[in-house]
Amino acid sequence: MAIPREIKSTILEGYQSKLSKAEVVVWAQYKGLTVAQTQDLRRRLRAVNAEAVVVKNSLMRIALESAQMDYDHDLMSGASMVTFVNGEIPPAIKTLSDFSRERDTAFVLKGGLLDGKLVSLEQVKDLINLPPRDVMLARVVGTIQAPISGFVNVLAGVLRGLPNVLNAYSAKLEEGSTS
Repeated sequence: MAIPREIKSTILEGYQSKLSKAEVVVWAQYKGLTVAQTQDLRRRLRAVNAEAVVVKNSLMRIALESAQMDYDHDLMSGASMVTFVNGEIPPAIKTLSDFSRERDTAFVLKGGLLDGKLVSLEQVKDLINLPPRDVMLARVVGTIQAPISGFVNVLAGVLRGLPNVLNAYSAKLEEGSTS
């Protein structure tokens, strides 16, 4: 059944909008999923600020080309469900990975896009191990702060030692004046 041109353009605009907002895009083949299972996956993904969409591959290819993003024909073959991750990446990828493991052959992860570049399934799964954003920011701040705190400690050491030096010098002067 052919889709009218107006509906195709609306779908295409939706894909383009989702691609522009997503930090990571993950493809999966979804043969054999029931409606209830699909709804369960979408509910889980909503909780981690991600969205799964059953896509028309030809329109998704056009959306990727217009956004100047890489794509792979093998990735976009068959019944495709694409997940757009808009928030924290590790929880969304873990949700997809867990769901894939539960559904075995009915839901198979295939690969994805990270910053508009193709990544393999292994690379997508490696994103699970990323620390949360807050932890990464704290590490950056700690790295920037370390040299500054070292410098402050050196200056504080000089200031702490100054009274000792002055007391010793004063004691030496007093000994010289009393003898």
